[in-house]
Amino acid sequence: MDLLRLSLLVACGGALGSLTRFWIGIGLVRGLGAAAPWGTLAVNVIGCGLAGIFFAWASARQGSVGWHALLLVGYLGGLTTFSAFSLDALALWQRGESRLAVGYVLGNLLLALLAAWSGFAFARRS
Repeated sequence: MDLLRLSLLVACGGALGSLTRFWIGIGLVRGLGAAAPWGTLAVNVIGCGLAGIFFAWASARQGSVGWHALLLVGYLGGLTTFSAFSLDALALWQRGESRLAVGYVLGNLLLALLAAWSGFAFARRS
């Protein structure tokens, strides 16, 4: 499949994933209130579950580059990047690289929090 078609599949999937994220967030704020980021939690959990399903489905179908682009890269990329992080950690674990998997998880969480804090602190000083 050529790059233009793959790009269009990623874009369409990304648009649908972003809309799903928006709708889930709005629905949970209306239903549960805005006291906690329930939408983010929900899309991360839903996205990770779907990532496992889509990955298993695509893996069983060799040559499903289009479906991979649409569902895994596009849709889940628009819904949540946490699903990609989770699949990466799972792949490391399944390859028997448990120490690297744990380091990857901790590194992502700690470095992401540090980056968010640093960005916030930088912006507040400006």
